[in-house]
Amino acid sequence: MATQAVLLGAAASCAMAAAGAAWGDSRRTRRHDPDAVGVVDWRTAQVAAIAAALVLGALALRA
Repeated sequence: MATQAVLLGAAASCAMAAAGAAWGDSRRTRRHDPDAVGVVDWRTAQVAAIAAALVLGALALRA
């Protein structure tokens, strides 16, 4: 049970990171020069966080 709780917590953290990346990407698209290079590629960060959340969620269901 403890392993499942840890995995679910990690999946929830990844989901929050994906939400933060979505917010960052929406800010990037609304700025004056959306093609200006930024420090973080928000779309890649969002996809990675969603993938990690899905994997951790699946592992939590199997635990």
